[in-house]
Amino acid sequence: MSRSGLSVKVLGCRGSVPIEGEDYKIYGGATSSICMTAISEENGRETVEEIYLDAGSGIVSAEPGQDSNISILISHMHLDHLMGLTFFPALSQKGRKIDIYAAARNGLNTQEGIDRLFSPPFWPLKVTDYPSNAVYHDLEEKFSIGKVNIETIEVNHPGGSTTYKLEFAGKTVVYAVDFEHNDEKIRELTEFARNCDLMIYDGQYSEQEYPGCYGFGHSIPELGLDIAKAAGVKEIIFTHHSPSHNDAYMQKWEEKIKNINPKAGFAKAGMVIEI
Repeated sequence: MSRSGLSVKVLGCRGSVPIEGEDYKIYGGATSSICMTAISEENGRETVEEIYLDAGSGIVSAEPGQDSNISILISHMHLDHLMGLTFFPALSQKGRKIDIYAAARNGLNTQEGIDRLFSPPFWPLKVTDYPSNAVYHDLEEKFSIGKVNIETIEVNHPGGSTTYKLEFAGKTVVYAVDFEHNDEKIRELTEFARNCDLMIYDGQYSEQEYPGCYGFGHSIPELGLDIAKAAGVKEIIFTHHSPSHNDAYMQKWEEKIKNINPKAGFAKAGMVIEI
């Protein structure tokens, strides 16, 4: 006998900088971090893979399972996607193995890039100085974490960014944040996300804001809807919310989005999607 389960939890979905206050309670103020949990059971033995997509300030609120295998996939090395890493609870657990994956950027491999951010005098410890056993991996185009198969593509963003596709037990999640669209990348992402169960897409700007923000490395929900429709995506949520978009603004916007596609919406702090 065997069984499997796949879920996605939003730990942080704010873009650029964390923000707080009464006007940001629903959609949240912590920066990018998503936890995908893949559970498989075979012959009475359960295996749990916890895969964290980015380590923004949202990862601070993570509750790693005691017996879970933990991996962190970094889309790119910008501060809003890494600032929570050294406060990730599992990092302080003695001997806890944590696998960290990222693409080389600016001539720096995964460990070199993260060590540049987290090391004296800017931070008292390197990640490998913590009690856990952090292991760095340089990203490959295709690889596996347990029974989760992963593919990657590079997308438009200042300094580069990685979009991930994770497949487990016949279900697929695509994580496409910090994605600035052009015709070529739209076509590439459409094929990459073909028939996926869930796409998590960069929705930082509105259509009105975007012309003044071109080159910043982001996209708009309306284009994400077009890609989802063309690719046959079953469900799409938008993330990396602008810090200038409060709950009232986003609730009105989300109503319009859902009128176009009822299986679309904005990521909210703490939301869980069972796939």
